[in-house]
Amino acid sequence: MKKMLRICLLTILCMIFVTLGGFLALTWYYGRTFVVNTWINGIYCTGMTVEEVNSELTRNVEIPELTIIDGEGHSWPLDLSLADYRVDYTDSLQAYLRRGQNAWLNPNETVEQHLFPQAIWNHDKLRELVADMDWVREARERSTEVEIRVGEDGDAPYILYDGKSHRLDTEKLCDYVQQCLESGIYHVQVRQEDCYEDLEDTAADTLQRQRFEDLQTYLHSNLIYDMGAEQIELMPETMASFLRKDSAGCPVWEREGLTVSADRIREWVEQLAGQYDTVDTTRDFQTTEGRVVQVAYKTYGTQLDVETEVKFLMEELLCEREEPLTHKPAYLKEGFCRGLDDIGDTYIEVDMGQQRMYYYQDGECLISVDVVTGNARRRWNTPEGINYVYAKQKNRILRGQGYASPVKYWMPVVGNVGIHDADWRRDFGGEIYLTNGSHGCINTPPEVMGELYELVEKGTPVVMFY
Repeated sequence: MKKMLRICLLTILCMIFVTLGGFLALTWYYGRTFVVNTWINGIYCTGMTVEEVNSELTRNVEIPELTIIDGEGHSWPLDLSLADYRVDYTDSLQAYLRRGQNAWLNPNETVEQHLFPQAIWNHDKLRELVADMDWVREARERSTEVEIRVGEDGDAPYILYDGKSHRLDTEKLCDYVQQCLESGIYHVQVRQEDCYEDLEDTAADTLQRQRFEDLQTYLHSNLIYDMGAEQIELMPETMASFLRKDSAGCPVWEREGLTVSADRIREWVEQLAGQYDTVDTTRDFQTTEGRVVQVAYKTYGTQLDVETEVKFLMEELLCEREEPLTHKPAYLKEGFCRGLDDIGDTYIEVDMGQQRMYYYQDGECLISVDVVTGNARRRWNTPEGINYVYAKQKNRILRGQGYASPVKYWMPVVGNVGIHDADWRRDFGGEIYLTNGSHGCINTPPEVMGELYELVEKGTPVVMFY
């Protein structure tokens, strides 16, 4: 009986020992591998070690692209593989194991986990890659001076290059990129407060800043040329063209400040005169009948006084002013109307081919009348050209070889040729002028001439053509 009892006790102890050993063995085994039905990030991990699972999880991981956006908004990609970038799940897998697994999990029960990797890279290599990027190298090598430079196409005539402000600090940039990667940020915006610094100005830098302010005041001096129908504002590009410049195209300063070039000013004034001067030129003229005829400027026309304008600009350009200055240029000869079209819309038109005269005032035809011009048979033809009414007189006696004709209204337009009434004529227009024309003047019906005389001002253009 006692023997049987000892056998039973021994059997029970053996069973307990085996069970405990099996439990310890299972516990040990699942302390370094994953239990049944464990899925991590979509991978079946049962019985696999941390190293094996990590290898599976990182097998097909794509290395993300790092993009750095500089202070100007330009994007610069960086290949992280060159910095030995990789991801690793070892720490998160070990942490999961340390939290413990249920070794006696029901085989039908599935455990799903989603773990996040740790990004690993060579910090020294990354610093070298960032520091060697084109834009970083250019920023590091750019001049630290403050200087006035010629503006590029489409920019202002001059810009102030500031080598002191907004300078990229390469060390700060490298640190900032490392911090962003550690935070999982792969789209790195380089901000002023993180990566840029301002250097202290030297005395030369301060002088350049002051000169640039003076230059801007000059370039925007609000000088306007009043050309009559057109107003020409001297824009910064034009103002810049007047300056004396060095070989790089930058303004030259003397002790008194900015300096201008008389030759450059003269060149601009001559170009202006080329646009507006009409003396001794020919132009197209749209007749009342609808024809376009070419007519030469004779006694009428516009001519700028180039010398006076050069002198004016030499004195005025460098003057400081708070209000815009509108300047009417000086003329050697000034038309009744100023502008590109110096005939304007108030003028007398004499169509000698049709023996018809018109008077336009502000574009409206107020008078249309038949006239008689110079006798063609005797070659006393009324001269063609663009002339003007240079005088107005009443009750004159017009004298010439073999005649003395009293008139009530006299408006000379070119030499002794003028417009006047002719009470000795009953008929006007037609072909009278061919055989019984005037000595060259424009004979006008008396009842119309009085009205015309009162309407027309001295200086009014007279366009005369066949």
